[in-house]
Amino acid sequence: MRKKALLFGLLAAFLLAALCICLGLFLLRQDGNGETDRMEITTGTTQTDTEEEMTEAATAPEAATEEIESELTFLNLGKIYYLPLDTTDFKNQVAAFIANNHLTATTVLALGKIEDDKEDADGTANFFLQLDDAAGTIIQAAYDKKTKTFTLSVSAPIPDVEKYGGAATTEANQNVSGTEPEYSSEGTEIINFGDANITDVDQALSSVADMATLQHDLGIFLNENGEERRNLFVSSVEKTETGYKTILEFETARIDRKKIEVIYEGGKYYFSLVD
Repeated sequence: MRKKALLFGLLAAFLLAALCICLGLFLLRQDGNGETDRMEITTGTTQTDTEEEMTEAATAPEAATEEIESELTFLNLGKIYYLPLDTTDFKNQVAAFIANNHLTATTVLALGKIEDDKEDADGTANFFLQLDDAAGTIIQAAYDKKTKTFTLSVSAPIPDVEKYGGAATTEANQNVSGTEPEYSSEGTEIINFGDANITDVDQALSSVADMATLQHDLGIFLNENGEERRNLFVSSVEKTETGYKTILEFETARIDRKKIEVIYEGGKYYFSLVD
């Protein structure tokens, strides 16, 4: 009897010890799974936060650039004929250059002065911009035909800059968009300022139009509308079913930014001022 009781006690003790060991292992495993879950949650949160920070960092400079560019008005960029249709990058480059060189301006005007050997496909073409600051600052935009990039630098003043549509230094504190005053012909004799002078760099208009007749008829139209400006350049040319249509921009932009639309059909030119 005593042996049986002793064996029963040892068996019970063994079973109790085994039960405790199993329970301990179970709890330890559960604790390990919980720690893994907490690590995954923490890691996921950190990754999301990092992505948000990277997104904010990437968009911040772009927002700043848009803000700089929005403060500037660009005129006559059609003169820089190497620019792509989307001029945003060039405008941002000019805006950054102005800011980095501590210049102040509200308007940037592309001048008619151009230095370009078109037969040299790998050379450099120089274009010039004028700011409407007090000094009438001139910026040279050098275009590398190989890399298709612009390099900006401050240029020396251009003698007789008015011939290129710019403003003389003494008048540069006025907005260059209005360097030619709007005169009223009321009470004065109408003056004939002659034929128009159209710059057609790509010969797109010259290839389809009688330029002498066009410039003469356009001069009459401008005179009838009290417009003294005579220097224009070709902005676009489009063929129509019965002829063609072209848009001409003034070398020195009007205050109202209007352009000349020319429609040729039936052997006649039809002119109108358009926005």
